[in-house]
Amino acid sequence: MAYDSVADSQSDGRIQEAKDFLRLCNDSDSNNRAEALDDVRFAAGDQWPVEIQNSRTLEARPCLTINKIGAYKRQVVYNTRQQRPRIKVHGMNSQADEKIADILTGICRHIENQSDADQAYDHAFEYAVRMGWGYLRVETDYVRDDTFDQEIYIRPIRNPFTVYYDPNSVRPDGSDAEKVMITEVIPKDVFRKLYPNAPEDSLHARGTGDMDSEWIMKEDIRIAEYFYVVREEATLLKLSDGSEMYEDEVKKEELDELGLIIIDKRKTCKKQIKWIKLTANTILEEGIWPGKYIPIVPVYGNQLIIENKHKIYGITRMSKDAQRMYNFWTTSITESVALAPKPKWLIAEGQDEGHETEWAQANIKATAVLRFKQTDIDGRPAPVPTRIQPEPPPTGVLTALQQVDLDLKSVLGVFDPNQQPTGNISGKALTGQQQQIDLTNYNFYDNLTRSIAMVGKIILDLVPHIYDTQRVLRIIGDDGKPEMVTINERNAAGEIMNNVTVGEYDVVMDTGPGYNSKRIEAVETMMPLFQKDPQLMNIAGDLFIRNMDFPGADTIADRLATMNPLAQIDEKSDIPPRVQMALKQSQEQVKQMQQQLQQHPTISSHVLIQIHTSFH
Repeated sequence: MAYDSVADSQSDGRIQEAKDFLRLCNDSDSNNRAEALDDVRFAAGDQWPVEIQNSRTLEARPCLTINKIGAYKRQVVYNTRQQRPRIKVHGMNSQADEKIADILTGICRHIENQSDADQAYDHAFEYAVRMGWGYLRVETDYVRDDTFDQEIYIRPIRNPFTVYYDPNSVRPDGSDAEKVMITEVIPKDVFRKLYPNAPEDSLHARGTGDMDSEWIMKEDIRIAEYFYVVREEATLLKLSDGSEMYEDEVKKEELDELGLIIIDKRKTCKKQIKWIKLTANTILEEGIWPGKYIPIVPVYGNQLIIENKHKIYGITRMSKDAQRMYNFWTTSITESVALAPKPKWLIAEGQDEGHETEWAQANIKATAVLRFKQTDIDGRPAPVPTRIQPEPPPTGVLTALQQVDLDLKSVLGVFDPNQQPTGNISGKALTGQQQQIDLTNYNFYDNLTRSIAMVGKIILDLVPHIYDTQRVLRIIGDDGKPEMVTINERNAAGEIMNNVTVGEYDVVMDTGPGYNSKRIEAVETMMPLFQKDPQLMNIAGDLFIRNMDFPGADTIADRLATMNPLAQIDEKSDIPPRVQMALKQSQEQVKQMQQQLQQHPTISSHVLIQIHTSFH
């Protein structure tokens, strides 16, 4: 992103606009933020009310926390990691090309791999499950210090509370956001090194109001990135060749020179995303974002509208009461067992005479022998000493604990496999049971899919601006294998090959199991077919072996492919597979005829003509 450093901004109205936006977000989202912060603390283990915890601490009573929410949260998050949604690009108009769509899909995978985008996806999704929302962002930066080539990156936003999102945004992927702010607090000495030309008085509180106190602290200073949409009135022209452009971007002389005329026009608006980095009093940097979407993408959990107020929450919010009850009853059982008296010995008076120390330590030490007298103090025979067992924990407490555990699982929508039907159950039935469990929290996965699709749209929107010159790029296929491709290359005829700057493309998400899982499933599906018909090994043996996961599988598959003409078809070629096979068969026939000619020099001339015709 191009930007200018430290603009003359002492009286810039954009600073006040940014402050007003920050206040608006605080006012509209104050309840969501307070409840979400409590959710984060609760899910992290801070689960006892303060007053109860303090009273128990004063009385030296136990206050146990058995954090089951954390385990259930991980189950939802880790299940998604096994089948993370994947970006696929499809063409939308006549200028789009299927081959370019595959290249763009590979570019998206390259960007994800280059950026470690999995971290950004997982971090945002975990916060969405935990408290209701998380964020990630798309950035552009130079590839190296010695080049003008830029790259697109997907970055995590570590603390979602530092993001202030447009309160008027209603779409689940945030594509309609008009303003977004991200704040960061840094030490003042670091600020001076980063922005040595910034006015010194911007580092000290001026006492101009509460708003400045939010931005300027004693040893630290808060800076912010502020994205906002600007719209300008414009006139859109439709030309005789079908192209469209704005009136202020074309001159009449140029149209006359090209032989084009205006066949229609209409009033519209130009949309532009602007970006500034600022403190409480100074704009430090500013620039124009090249795309049409603000590159901050939300990942939401559950959303409700209650009395015109937007409520966002994750799995923690509704499970707090059940979790508190579970902690309480677990603590009660532990406390009753810990405070229960030790099993006492019932002996007659005088039976411990001479062995008083042994009997005094009978419940403390594991002694091998306890000696006693068979008579009491009066010399009369006495029975053998016996233990008096204390009362067991109340059965009502154990029943309540079990019920609370079931309530907690019902609220979270996560169930133990032990609670499912057991016995002789088919694999298909077990898979169906697991799918039912996954569906209870499928909304989280579906929302993540929408957000990653938005990331793909932002990337496609940036590609014509960032990858607008001839470059050699790495693209990554479905199987994770990289390939080098030259884009925007002009050939000898003047045509641009692999032009990623033209055509309209959209994102269609690929969900479900990833490539490795599909590969394993393919082996399991093909195995019975090959066992039933061994002749299939001659037709598709290389595909079967290549999907297996053992050392040397690719080598064996390559050797099988060399012996199978069907396996030598180039799937990436523009020539259809049937045509490729016909050409290969013709070439084989030509080779056979040439061999016959060499063996029989006196062969008739009509065979030579047939060879020539077959070759062409």
